[in-house]
Amino acid sequence: MQALWLRWIFFNRTKFIANYFDATKAFIDDSWRMIHRAAGWSALRVFLLVLVVNRFLTGLEVVTILRQYENLTGMDQWCPIGNSQT
Repeated sequence: MQALWLRWIFFNRTKFIANYFDATKAFIDDSWRMIHRAAGWSALRVFLLVLVVNRFLTGLEVVTILRQYENLTGMDQWCPIGNSQT
């Protein structure tokens, strides 16, 4: 996550400073495939919580971004862990 973020923020710092939420959503739109393959939902959640702790995002914005990521990856169609059918 950090490597993806550092690469993205290097080229988009002004966009991030102008609007933290919209820029973070743009980062997810640009990098969701790599996040999905390399880091996953949990790492993304931790990364977003770091942005909350540093007061760049709010909790509601994190939920919105995670839902956006889930829609992009199709996670809403995955079988829940506790309800696997055999």
